[in-house]
Amino acid sequence: MAITLNLLSIAVLVFAISVVFIAVISPFTLHRIAQFTFGIRKVILWSLVTAPWWIAISCVGFFWPRQQDIFPAALLNDFAHWHHVDIFSFTSWHAVTLLSASAYLLWSVTRTVYIRRKQASSMADLIGLSDIKLQHINGKQGYYSLPLPIPAAFTTGLLSPKIYVTTALKERVNEQELDIIVRHEIAHVESRDPLLKVAFATFAVFFPATVKRKLIQQFTLLTEQVADSAVTKKYDNLDVAQTLINVARMQRSIDSVQNNCCDGLQTSYFGNDQTTVRVQCLINPVTSPSRLAVGFAIILFASAPLLTASTVDSLHHIIETFFTH
Repeated sequence: MAITLNLLSIAVLVFAISVVFIAVISPFTLHRIAQFTFGIRKVILWSLVTAPWWIAISCVGFFWPRQQDIFPAALLNDFAHWHHVDIFSFTSWHAVTLLSASAYLLWSVTRTVYIRRKQASSMADLIGLSDIKLQHINGKQGYYSLPLPIPAAFTTGLLSPKIYVTTALKERVNEQELDIIVRHEIAHVESRDPLLKVAFATFAVFFPATVKRKLIQQFTLLTEQVADSAVTKKYDNLDVAQTLINVARMQRSIDSVQNNCCDGLQTSYFGNDQTTVRVQCLINPVTSPSRLAVGFAIILFASAPLLTASTVDSLHHIIETFFTH
């Protein structure tokens, strides 16, 4: 029990150090992420947002006393060592760290659940109070026509996502543009993007507000670009880009407050404030990433647990020069 509680307290320190580490490197990493293909970008974003968790788990495994049976003990003792792994005091800073982390985790989970339920309730009220009708395009894919004066198309629902197109948008686009829009939303449904966006945002909640916002923006942009790319299997890239521009122009002509009805992490919608980047990606898609950039990313993620373990060991002993353990 003492070993477990000590390692959990160290895991909390590792988690905090990892958050700082990601906050420092994320501006440089996210600034160049457009150079990678969609698949590599997805791996990088998920690795960044979950880094505090898998780094903490890796360090706990590294610090676990019994692992010296597998690795040379001398090497581990030179890198990171413990003097009291089998002693735990409930009046020590270890206990305070665990208690504070538990309280913060409970507060974060409660707040996140509350926000998600509130967003889901608002969307359910909007759809429930509207006279929605099931429509089909080209006799195939079904979507729901939503009688609203706001030009919008979006996919919402975590486990059973559905596509909604407002009547205001249908009346302003031609048949080809409507097909492009619906195909874009179909890609969101097939990829389960609303659910993944909520999961991604849940991991991102532990980062500072600026880093959290940038991570979510990049992941949202990625899901939209992947959906745009899926449509290009049927239509030319320029046709998709032009449709995106037309819809974005319609939406920006409407009061931004009205457009908030389609916002939220549980919703993926056609057209947003990253239109320029999406159009550029359609015109000049990335076909192969830089090998140097890929190699740097691999080295960075592979060395992160080792560097963090070294840092947390030093921090652990610095703390104990001021507080008893």
